[in-house]
Amino acid sequence: MLLSLKALTLDAPLNQTGECLVLTELILPRPGIAKKSALKDLRLTKGKVSLARAPFYEKALLKEKVDGPFGIKVSITRPLKHPELNQFLKQLLATGIQGLGEAASFSAFPSLSISAFAKGLRELIEVPFDEVSNALESNDLSFLASGGIDLDSESLVPGPISIELKLEERIRLAEIPVGPKARDKRKSSAKIYKKGSAIGSVTFDLSV
Repeated sequence: MLLSLKALTLDAPLNQTGECLVLTELILPRPGIAKKSALKDLRLTKGKVSLARAPFYEKALLKEKVDGPFGIKVSITRPLKHPELNQFLKQLLATGIQGLGEAASFSAFPSLSISAFAKGLRELIEVPFDEVSNALESNDLSFLASGGIDLDSESLVPGPISIELKLEERIRLAEIPVGPKARDKRKSSAKIYKKGSAIGSVTFDLSV
């Protein structure tokens, strides 16, 4: 089975412009293999990106043998500005994780050219994602939305697979009008996005 990214669409409050990290995991693809993972960075414009015309090396994620029932889970960060993405990667590298297993493999970051991260990123190859997930639990820069789907190797059909993304935590956005802030004119409003709210979808291409 070959899995590649086709498109990502984020609605409010994540419909922003910036770099988004997408973590794709195959859950129990076959006996003896608990998880296979790939991490990809995407440049979003107002929460959207299409890879329909992208070259294979930019959208390919995982090429794995699957046997019986398995799942696909996808997790995303909010779109990050370049300095924020740098901070996120620094947090990953600061965990000191180095080749602790072979359950996960992280794809390269083709849009990044930060030489300072090159060695550390290589050390993240073949790292179990659980180690990374635990290290990020206390950080503000984390995977804010996720979704998944159950599949079976016996009934796989080539074509697109769309997975709905839902918020992993509650988000509150406040809007404060610009201009004079006299007490009698001061106004503010906030919109609450509840945990579990649908905020977009990711589409994969599946080949068998």
